[in-house]
Amino acid sequence: MSPRGVAGSRSGLVPGLGAVEDAAPLQRHPTTGPAASPDSGAPATDWNDCLATARTEEFTDLFHQAVTEDSGAVARLHQMLETASEWCRTHGARSSASELDAIASRLTDLGEELHLVPENVDHEICSRPHQATAARLSPAASTRGTSPGQQSDAPAPVPPSVTRSLPRSR
Repeated sequence: MSPRGVAGSRSGLVPGLGAVEDAAPLQRHPTTGPAASPDSGAPATDWNDCLATARTEEFTDLFHQAVTEDSGAVARLHQMLETASEWCRTHGARSSASELDAIASRLTDLGEELHLVPENVDHEICSRPHQATAARLSPAASTRGTSPGQQSDAPAPVPPSVTRSLPRSR
């Protein structure tokens, strides 16, 4: 744990996890079987693919692993910010080090908020079947039907994952 309480900071992760361009090739996951978790050093695009193809019962666990676990994206980014801040401080760039510390602190807050997302997703998914059942049992719902302007209870299709290139350091 770091001094700010973020799991997976410098003391909890192995340094040198590698940049995206040094990462293993992209793993594709079939939508018919369970989504496999990429290893902890996998690039974000592997996690994006896992999340995009996850079944309903898998999503919250995969999201937790990808984002908030000790080896998740938040912890890895926090580690990078701490390392950069330390480097700046060592090389006399105290203002930049302070700015990086402030960003790391905000990231800690964001990480705490992200822990709530899987719980909220579970709640929404569990309540949706109950709402659909209530609508089917309602006489008003059965006589009205679905008009062209109404939204369906069917889930929207998942858009293809968009991969953006990351800025390269000089």
